[in-house]
Amino acid sequence: MKEFRGRSVVPGQAQAPALVTTQALNLTASFSKPPNMIKRWNGVIQDRRHELYKKDVAGRVLVFPQCIGSTYTGMILLELIRRGRGPAAMVVQNADSLLASGALLAEVWLNQKVPLVEIPSPEIFTAIRTGQIVAVDGEKGLVRVM
Repeated sequence: MKEFRGRSVVPGQAQAPALVTTQALNLTASFSKPPNMIKRWNGVIQDRRHELYKKDVAGRVLVFPQCIGSTYTGMILLELIRRGRGPAAMVVQNADSLLASGALLAEVWLNQKVPLVEIPSPEIFTAIRTGQIVAVDGEKGLVRVM
């Protein structure tokens, strides 16, 4: 079992299969496209330029370097979580306040926890593979590959 210790950004605990990318993720471009909105925010990435195009983030531990793009990031994440289509947890190299705001607001307004842990090491992209079960402890900043 591989374990990483990082910085807790949003508390909570989750264990789920990983969805991993080494590309930064633009949540607005990925989830506010017509195919997602027409299908009632289904959680499937609709950014054709992203390597996770057509992958579903719902119930997954989303592992990615950072968010890019819009200031609307937090609200997109909040809406995915509200509709039950958000990730179970997130592990990022560089957590920003816009990404964290969506997970924090979900906890405050919806009583739903989506832990967010920041791990600066690029080793997370070689140690964690898509489909592996990952446990995220957002209280302690721990990420375990099962």
